[in-house]
Amino acid sequence: MIEKGFAQGIVSWHPVRLARNSLDGGKIIYLLDTGQLQDLKFPTFWFQNTPQGKFMLNIAFGQSKYYVDNLSENAKRGLHFKARNGEWPGFAPFGYRNDRNTRSLVVHSNEAKLVKVVFKNFASGDFDSMKTIKNYLFEHGVKRKNDRPLHYNQIRDMLTRNLYCGLFTYAGETYEGKHTPLISKDLFDRV
Repeated sequence: MIEKGFAQGIVSWHPVRLARNSLDGGKIIYLLDTGQLQDLKFPTFWFQNTPQGKFMLNIAFGQSKYYVDNLSENAKRGLHFKARNGEWPGFAPFGYRNDRNTRSLVVHSNEAKLVKVVFKNFASGDFDSMKTIKNYLFEHGVKRKNDRPLHYNQIRDMLTRNLYCGLFTYAGETYEGKHTPLISKDLFDRV
């Protein structure tokens, strides 16, 4: 809106709310330099459209970028630590649920039964194609958010997810999980 001339100012709680990356911060400074942006108002930060004011604004944007980058690194470190301890570091896949109290995976009995049937019947040849699996799961209420059957990629992901046999791969490394496996390693390897 500022670039199109519909606005000439921004009201925000703090400069860190405007720019969490260097591109956004640079764009705001550029708009100030070109005169397209006349004013910024913050209840917790004083700013004047002067060289000193833009310098201080740039420092605030730099602190914001540092905060976001540091937060990202800490989150990644926490997820890797969780994986090294054998705990699944993400949302539970089909067949499991995330337990908020223990922060671990727990078996969802109804879904787990379907996973076991799919693996056993695919390994034995009773389910001769992914279309057969798709139809079986759809008949048992497993569908996408738009009420359509699972996509073939979702079925392939299920059949190749080593989490079901007690392992899991995270960030290119395979770990032994603390969760309850749904199938044996032998069955997983056959599928």
